[in-house]
Amino acid sequence: MLTVNRTSLVAALIFAAITIPVIAIGRKPGPWVNLYNGKDLTGWHTEGSGAKISAWQPEGDTLSCKGKSIGYLSTDKEYGDFELKLEYKSPKGANSGVGIRTPPGKWPSTDGMEIQILDDQDPNFKDANPNTLNGAIYSFVQPKEHPAKRAGAWNSMRILCKGPDIDIWINNVEVIHENLDLHEEKGKGNLPLAKRPRSGLIGLQCHYDPIDFRRIEVRELK
Repeated sequence: MLTVNRTSLVAALIFAAITIPVIAIGRKPGPWVNLYNGKDLTGWHTEGSGAKISAWQPEGDTLSCKGKSIGYLSTDKEYGDFELKLEYKSPKGANSGVGIRTPPGKWPSTDGMEIQILDDQDPNFKDANPNTLNGAIYSFVQPKEHPAKRAGAWNSMRILCKGPDIDIWINNVEVIHENLDLHEEKGKGNLPLAKRPRSGLIGLQCHYDPIDFRRIEVRELK
């Protein structure tokens, strides 16, 4: 005759009650999608009054900003919970960024979020605010590490957004791990991070400086 310890049975039932809902609401990632097709700017448009579509040049595997322009090359589609990975290469002293969760017609650093790309090693930025250094959530959260390579080298960036949680890696080193709901402080723009949209456009910034991007891929979290 099989006997069951009453305490063990109760513990098992409690564990099941806790874990089953978690499994049920778990988010499976969708397939990786190339945002740049290697030929043209299909799926992209410019955002910002100073942006020029002619400044962006498809060059095989590389998507390059060549012209004197300020603004974003943004996806036509909006993304909420997602994982984005790309590689970027910028010259000495360059300033750029990756916009995420930005409402159409708005600016990432004031209405969505801008993940900063900056040549931190350039002497012109030696006194820069830590919240504006490479990998920062611009004007809000400074990076924990500074793993970017010297100007002219390719760097990888990975951004993971799930609800209020955001994680960022540069060259496979985690630089940001934050819960946006905890950030009620003021930065650039009128809204704190806690009140910013949880869905919007992804954008690549041209900030007067030339910059190259490649291997731009995204997958949505279902």
